[in-house]
Amino acid sequence: MCFRCISLFAGPVAAAEVSGPALCREWLINDQSQLRKHSKDPRSSTDLVELQSLARVRRYPLSSLSNLHLNQEDALREATELHRAHGDALVAVSTPRRFQHDVEQTADALRKVAAEAKIHIVLGIAPPEDANFEVQVATVVSQLASGIRTDADAEGGLFPGFIGEIDAADLQSLRAAVEAHRVSQAPLLLVGEISHDALQLLEGAIWRRCAFFDVPITSPMSVAELQARGAFIGFSAPAGAADISWQEYPYRRPLRTEQDFHAATDLLSLTSSGLRFRTDLTAYGGPGTRAIQGPFRNNPKQSSKERQR
Repeated sequence: MCFRCISLFAGPVAAAEVSGPALCREWLINDQSQLRKHSKDPRSSTDLVELQSLARVRRYPLSSLSNLHLNQEDALREATELHRAHGDALVAVSTPRRFQHDVEQTADALRKVAAEAKIHIVLGIAPPEDANFEVQVATVVSQLASGIRTDADAEGGLFPGFIGEIDAADLQSLRAAVEAHRVSQAPLLLVGEISHDALQLLEGAIWRRCAFFDVPITSPMSVAELQARGAFIGFSAPAGAADISWQEYPYRRPLRTEQDFHAATDLLSLTSSGLRFRTDLTAYGGPGTRAIQGPFRNNPKQSSKERQR
């Protein structure tokens, strides 16, 4: 992400070999069913996402269990659409660990999706939440160096390409992620508000290898301040022309309209389709991953020397 080499499942490749667009924060496979308890839909149900229910589910994204789960089949369909529209493309999958059933199974499923859809997928890795600091750091550093072992041992380990995504409000995970980033020098992807406490933990980070996604205007550390330190900035596009949800929910995109997204273009070096719900998928009338056509690794405000770091 943003460097001369990109670590794919089988190992590093030259960034120049990836000629198409890149989506730098996607939850291509996820299970967000734990968010169901936050739904405020008065007609809350577990109905499938269907044509007749699309409008209601878009207003209340947490109301349907079907909307809170993207499986391997969904990922393959969306990746195939991306390849059909843009040919060579790259997707950085940053599904939070809490929204994955199993890290190894997710990695193996994404490897199969990448091979069948003929796109490049870069996988993010995060510290395990139920471990102490030393184990968290060691786990991330080990998986970055040796790969994630799956049942398909004959094919070798699957190599993550970056650390993240990490919720900057989760200081325990942030502390471990920054240390693993410092030791491995792997790219670090953070999301959400950057508090002063988070900034203190980030003082040991390599800023030119950090990316901050979807930092809201209310953040104590502003996007401009983060960018001035050398970090990359990114935002997820709103679903369709606008986010029409009537309820708040965790990790909601801070830019709610297409106009807001385009207004932030001058600050951006990275973009994402923000894919996470079933209603975001092309097959269900959403914009899908094809909505973003911008480049990655190509910030016009940076010199060519900076982009090669």
